[in-house]
Amino acid sequence: MVEKILQLLSVSCSHKKTSQPFTASSNSPSRSGQSSWDSVSAPASHYVVCLDCGKKFTYDWDRMRIVR
Repeated sequence: MVEKILQLLSVSCSHKKTSQPFTASSNSPSRSGQSSWDSVSAPASHYVVCLDCGKKFTYDWDRMRIVR
């Protein structure tokens, strides 16, 4: 509940809680009007998502780290 209130007040997120790494599907149908959330910087094919704010980050599978 408190986290939701902080999100509404636009308090910045520290991105400490992330999901497990996901593999981006390369053969997914293209959609018109993709949001910035849908885009992951190429050529990366892995990503993680912040569980607090929902921001998507490119993930380096070889180094096991988020690419900043």
